[in-house]
Amino acid sequence: MERLTPSAESLLRELARRDKGDGVPVRYASRGRWYLVGPSSGPLFNTRTFPPLYDAGLALGWDEHDDNGPMRITDAGRALAAELERQAAERAEAKKNRAKPNPDSQAARRLLREIAKRDQPAPVYGDARRRRVWHLDSHTGYSASVDTWSALVDAGRIRINYSFAGGKTASVTAAGNAHLAGKPDAFPNGVCPFGEDQARGAGCILPAGHKPANRHVVTPGDDDA
Repeated sequence: MERLTPSAESLLRELARRDKGDGVPVRYASRGRWYLVGPSSGPLFNTRTFPPLYDAGLALGWDEHDDNGPMRITDAGRALAAELERQAAERAEAKKNRAKPNPDSQAARRLLREIAKRDQPAPVYGDARRRRVWHLDSHTGYSASVDTWSALVDAGRIRINYSFAGGKTASVTAAGNAHLAGKPDAFPNGVCPFGEDQARGAGCILPAGHKPANRHVVTPGDDDA
């Protein structure tokens, strides 16, 4: 059997969850999309997502042109759905256990220095070939993984600014400049960058990642700013 598309796999897993032995009615939503009836709302599926399950003997019953009863999962379909659920659980566990990006890694320190060399804020571009990579200055400029960028943001050492047009820029925060100068941070993970854009010297004085995240202690900017 050919491998199913991700959307067909999703449909099969959803059918396995909802079919308790009596099948599942299929109803039209809009714009060529359908949903499986159940006690709670679920995802929508395009018309073309259904035929591969029938062709592979994973489901039977309902047909868009001749509604001949509820859609039912076969024994083969339920076995495959169980395997897909197991694989999804393994991926989720691996993602949860993956080491968090380190803002003090060599890659993060190098990226911080490169951003500091540019006029602030510095333009940031995605990579057309590698989804998890960003570049400085141009699509072929200095690059680092998105995880490395995120580590610096989470540590409060850089700020990523997003424009309405879809572009983004990066700038080094006061905590980032202090780190580059070799001065110890008041907090190991830096300070919260909230309010730093209001004026020179302004900003939240709490540690980066403080809880609750929506309550800040912001100092005003310098009088001569």
